[in-house]
Amino acid sequence: MFLKKFFDSRKKTESKAAIETKEQNSPEAISVSESMIAAAAKTPVQKTGDQDEITELKFTVRFSDCDEYSRLKLSRLFQFTEEAALADAQRKGYGLWNMLNAGYGCVVTRMKLRLNHTPVLGEELYVSTWAKENYKDKVIYKDYMVRDGRGNILVEGTSSWLLIDMKTMKAVPPSTSPFPVPIEEGKEALPEKLEIFSMGLFPKVVDQVQGRNTDMDINHHVNHCRYVDWILDTLDPSEVKGRGIRSIQMNYIYQVPLNEKVDIVRFKDSKHHAVLFGMNAEDMKGNPLKARCHFQARVGFGN
Repeated sequence: MFLKKFFDSRKKTESKAAIETKEQNSPEAISVSESMIAAAAKTPVQKTGDQDEITELKFTVRFSDCDEYSRLKLSRLFQFTEEAALADAQRKGYGLWNMLNAGYGCVVTRMKLRLNHTPVLGEELYVSTWAKENYKDKVIYKDYMVRDGRGNILVEGTSSWLLIDMKTMKAVPPSTSPFPVPIEEGKEALPEKLEIFSMGLFPKVVDQVQGRNTDMDINHHVNHCRYVDWILDTLDPSEVKGRGIRSIQMNYIYQVPLNEKVDIVRFKDSKHHAVLFGMNAEDMKGNPLKARCHFQARVGFGN
């Protein structure tokens, strides 16, 4: 009952636009260490001559990548797309070290993958990615496509990225970057603009998680792929095996630093989807009306 009152109140006091503003302007969007910046300053700018080509990486689904049903874990699929995005940025001149050396960083804020087929043990995957749009000089949209060795499209995805000024820790127009992002106009995998989710009905805390040492990445917060595991751990086995997951969207609002506790809140499901929020556990105990939402997830099921 308390949670229902809390979320009903938040619906009235925190609009969708306010959440989007927090997402784009929060100083918690990204953080780096002094050692990373020092290393970046020693790294020369790299740029290859094939910037107009689509970046594609090959992965083989290994035993350690699979769940108990011999299917590729979704968190590993997110990691494959992350590696492809990093490789694409490096090839096209705006890689991690080049950007940090220039005082900028890039951060993913929303991501959705739609699965036509869940890869299984032993399959060879070809993960491609490209930037498809600079939306109003605010957000860069990057798409993903995963094919098997015969060219069948297994997974289609899209994501939104912000350019961060490392001095102010604020989002800035992508046009201000010293390394322009090449845009592949007219090529897209998912023709969607990903939205922030509204809070649903009958919220229920279904789990509490905490940022641990092995969850951290080089930005000193929980890697965005780890959130996928946290979400899937709350699902019933019948939902994962019986119905099967056909899509997943993650919205990243506030980073989760080391030892931070997060309440996973699940709302009443629709016929084919479940929506879950990761809420700051300490905020929920102290002043829930001001509790931070670290991330949002929308999981789509099969029949």
